[in-house]
Amino acid sequence: MALFLSYSRINSSAALRLSEALNKRNVETWLDGRDVEPGAGWDEAVVAAIESASGFVFLIGKSDPADREQNFEWQQVVNREYYLDALKPLIPVLIGSPEIPGFLKARRALFLDGTRLGCEELADKIVRILQDPASCVDLEKLALGREARKQALDSFKKYSQVLREEDIKRAGLRAVD
Repeated sequence: MALFLSYSRINSSAALRLSEALNKRNVETWLDGRDVEPGAGWDEAVVAAIESASGFVFLIGKSDPADREQNFEWQQVVNREYYLDALKPLIPVLIGSPEIPGFLKARRALFLDGTRLGCEELADKIVRILQDPASCVDLEKLALGREARKQALDSFKKYSQVLREEDIKRAGLRAVD
C-alpha cells in the first residue's frame, strides 16, 4: 500500500520532489501524474489508489479554484470518512498560508518552503507521523467532528422520516380521489 499524495497541478513539482524524498526513506508513494497507466480512466485509477492507500499527504497551497482533480480526490477521502479515523494518516502540508479544508481541521499541519532541503526535512517528519499517526491528530477537534457528523445524520434521519410521512399522506389523498 502506498502513501497517496494529493496536490493541485500548480504544486506538481513540489509533489514530485516530496515523493522522491519519501521514496529514499522507503516510503512508497502514489502520484496520479506518474502512476495512472496510459489509457486508464483517471477517476477509476484515483479511486482504486485511495481505497488501497496506507495514508494521505495533502499538499495545500494557492490552488486554481477549478482544480477538479484535487477536489475529486478530497471528496473521495471525505466519502470514505477516513478523516474520522485517528489512526489513518492524513497529513496536511501547507505551502504558503492557505486555509486548511474542513475535513483536515483535526490534523496538525506541516509546512513546506518548496526547496529540495525543505522536502527532505518534510519527508523525515512524515515518516515519524506514519510511525505514530495519532501524533498529528487533535483528538478534541476529532471528537467534535465525530459529534457534528452524528448530529447531521440524526437530523437527516428525522428529515427523511418527515418526508416519508408526507408521502404517505399524499398517497392516501390520491387514493381517495
